Amino acid sequence: MELDTHILLAAQISAAVATNALAALRAAVTDAKEFGMSSEEIRQIMKTAQDIQEQPLSHTRHLMDQLLRETKKKTHDHSDHDHVHGPNCGCSHHS
Repeated sequence: MELDTHILLAAQISAAVATNALAALRAAVTDAKEFGMSSEEIRQIMKTAQDIQEQPLSHTRHLMDQLLRETKKKTHDHSDHDHVHGPNCGCSHHS
């Protein structure tokens, strides 16, 4: 998959905002304006990145672990449990 310039610039702006990389943000915004992106669109991209950045890092790590976890074979049937499995249930039957 090849990214077009518009998406690439939006990603660069988002990454720079999320990491507080001011020099990269300056370069990405300058490139975006030269490409023809409106100031309002750039502001929206920056706001979205800031909103995402404000989420706790632990939530991000947990979600990435869930999304990237390989499917594991079940070693036994869990149907006899009376509780709902979750990250804090302590039963150790899930990752």
